[in-house]
Order: sequence, then structure tokens, then C-alpha cells
Amino acid sequence: MNRQLGFRAHRGAVATAALLILGVLGSLSSSVYAQSETAEDEPVSDSFTARQFGERQPQTLSFDSERVIVGAEFLNLYTGPGRGYVIDHVVEYGEPLWLLKRRTDWVKVMTRTGKTGWAKIAELDEIYTAEGEQVAIPTPGIDDFYEQSFRMGFTYGDFAGANSMGISLGYRFTGNISAELRAAQTIGAYSDSQTYQVALMHQPFPRWRLSPYFLLGTGINITSPNATIVATEDRKDTAMLAGLGVTTYLSRRFALRAEVANHYLLTSREENQEIVEWKLGFDVFM
Repeated sequence: MNRQLGFRAHRGAVATAALLILGVLGSLSSSVYAQSETAEDEPVSDSFTARQFGERQPQTLSFDSERVIVGAEFLNLYTGPGRGYVIDHVVEYGEPLWLLKRRTDWVKVMTRTGKTGWAKIAELDEIYTAEGEQVAIPTPGIDDFYEQSFRMGFTYGDFAGANSMGISLGYRFTGNISAELRAAQTIGAYSDSQTYQVALMHQPFPRWRLSPYFLLGTGINITSPNATIVATEDRKDTAMLAGLGVTTYLSRRFALRAEVANHYLLTSREENQEIVEWKLGFDVFM
């Protein structure tokens, strides 16, 4: 009888211990699940990984740089803006990063330790603000030509019956106003000439894909008659320029141009001279 009672008491103790163990395991499982769910819902900027880096920031930071937090598992930083450069640093998940400038489809960044590097825009698809909002960096497009200040142009056309080849260097001061330095060589049947000019251009609709423009300029025109005619002395005349044209943008780097201009030559002879020039060419933005 006593043995039966002892056996029943032993079974009761074992059952109680098993229930306690199951209760503890259930509690731990609920806690782990709750923590996991919280971590998934929590923005990267508020996670433990983000907080562990603190508020440290580099001392050589420019005033207009933008602070973001890396949300990807890691981010490779290259020594230059191109795949040909090597990876010399890796930024961890949750680490703050400062965006400095963009070059084509690459962004120059600075880490919290002051180290700079280049990240590909395609790999910056998981970066966030301090408030947890995702930051989207626009990829390069054809409209980026508007951000290029310098351009170099090459033209070919007709200068009063002579073949004309020209080169120009332009700089955009504002969205509508730019300036150009121009040089051209013309080869004719009776004379050759060189023109050197500076011109101001006005584009009333600079963001149009097919954008008209107007220009005014001045410079000199040097005419060298061929030796087969009587007058062989070179002439140097002041030239005034007025014209209009249209530019069509093919990409963020290239544009085609068509232009017609009137050159008014102030000569030392009795009559001044007017020359109509038309030309086609292309611009390369730098």
C-alpha cells in the first residue's frame, strides 16, 4: 500500500516538473518571437545595430552632405567611380553614411570615421534617413545634360560658299544664359579665312528636348586671298555676329545642333560685308 502511494506521488512530481518545463519553454518561445517581430518592424535607424554606432560624425564633413543609414547587409566602397577600381572598405548594416556628391551612376560617400569612397547607385537602394524613411537616389538620365556646365562643340557648314569647320567651348552661367568661345577655318576657291569670336547664347526653353536658341557675338575675321589673284594682302576685320539655332539632346552627354548666323564684317574698304553662314554639328557635355 505504501509503495503504491509513493509511486503515485512520484508520478505527480514528474508531471508537475514537465508542466513547468513546458511553461518555461513556451514563455521563452513567445519572447523570442516577439523580439523577432519587433526587430522586423523596427526601422533600421532605431535598431540596436544603428544605435551601437552612436552619433559620431567625421570632422571634415561638408555642410551640404546628407546623412543616411545603411539598411543593406553590407555596402562596398570603391576607391573611384568605376568597376575598375578596387574595394577598400565595407560599411556594415546600420552604419551611418554621408552622401557627398554624385558622378554619373556613382556617389562619393564618407563614413563615420572620415574615410571616403565611392558607392554604385544601384547598390544604394537600401539607405534610410534618421527618421527611418527610405532615401531614393535618382539614376542618371538624359535630363542630366542640364547639370553639365561645360560643353565642347564641333561643326561643319557653309560660309559664303566656302567650307567651314569650327570648334567651340561653352559654359552655362544660368539655365538660360551661356557663353561660347568660337574658332573656325574656312576654305574657299579664292580665299581662306579664320574667325575667332565670343558669343552669348540665350535658350528660352533650356529643358526642352528640342531647344531653340539665339546668339549675339563679336570677334575678328582674318581673310587670306589665294596667291593666284591680284590682291594677296591679308585682311583683318572686326566681325559682328547674330544668329539662331536649335539643339536636340540625344543623351546626357551628346546633343546635335543646327545654326544659321549672319556675320557683319566692318572692313577698311568703302563697303562693309555681310556673310551668311549655316552649319551642323554636335556638342559634348563635360
